[in-house]
Amino acid sequence: MPPAEPSLVGSALTRAVRRLRAGGSPSPRLDAELLVAHVIGRERSWVLAHPEAALPDPAALDELVERRADGEPIAYLRGFKEWRSLRIRTDARALIPRPETELLADAAIAEIERRLARGDDVVAWEVATGSGAVTLALALEFGETIRAGSLRLIATDLSPDALDLAALNLAEHDVAELVDLAPADLLAPAGDAPPVPDVVIANLPYVASAEVDERHGSLGFEPRIALDGGPEGLDVLRALLGQLSERTARGWVCLLEIGVGQASAVRSLAPEGASVTVVPDLAGRERVVRVEMPD
Repeated sequence: MPPAEPSLVGSALTRAVRRLRAGGSPSPRLDAELLVAHVIGRERSWVLAHPEAALPDPAALDELVERRADGEPIAYLRGFKEWRSLRIRTDARALIPRPETELLADAAIAEIERRLARGDDVVAWEVATGSGAVTLALALEFGETIRAGSLRLIATDLSPDALDLAALNLAEHDVAELVDLAPADLLAPAGDAPPVPDVVIANLPYVASAEVDERHGSLGFEPRIALDGGPEGLDVLRALLGQLSERTARGWVCLLEIGVGQASAVRSLAPEGASVTVVPDLAGRERVVRVEMPD
């Protein structure tokens, strides 16, 4: 019996695209290219340039393609997400970092820089850190400042599994020692010496329960605790906003990622006396809310 012909990258891509399109993937070609690259251990650009190369493990690709056709996110299949030029380890313990969350990280960096520039020592606390992506970006941006003692960076989460994933991401980027990681429910005391933050950063669950129930796309695979914000998507946001006045330093700022159309509701939930501004994303959609209490 003659040996079977090797599976080639080009033909494997064609088959994968066909299967993913039939499965309803919104980006079948891109998905196929990323999965083939993952199986081979090469960059996507290499895959595109070498359609004649042999595919070493067709069965592994077939398994990943079937899982993607069933809706499992590419980031979970590959085990990482490229975000802000960083490779963030991802799995079902936490949300996949979204492009819109880069805006939250940018807003946090700008706020911390503003306070440091006027000579303040700063305590920044990310609530519901998940994979730790935002805290990782802050630790990499302000490493020397943290080491010098002018900035303390805290990250907490209600989920022990998410904290384990965040710890792994921080360690893989050599900044674990720069961050105080602890379990906490929103701004509940974390650790033996409860911190009093100047800057609070949070990407909380803000998806309405009914939408989570529909399990469209990645919502069927990501942890419900990180998605479900109650009937209107506002329950956890409301709880955090209600804690700010009692559990923060004077002149605090809270930066929140929100869902489209939630800015007005968040404005109404802000503590009395606070000013509220909205930072739109590149498409003009309300995405980050800045809540500030004047000194």
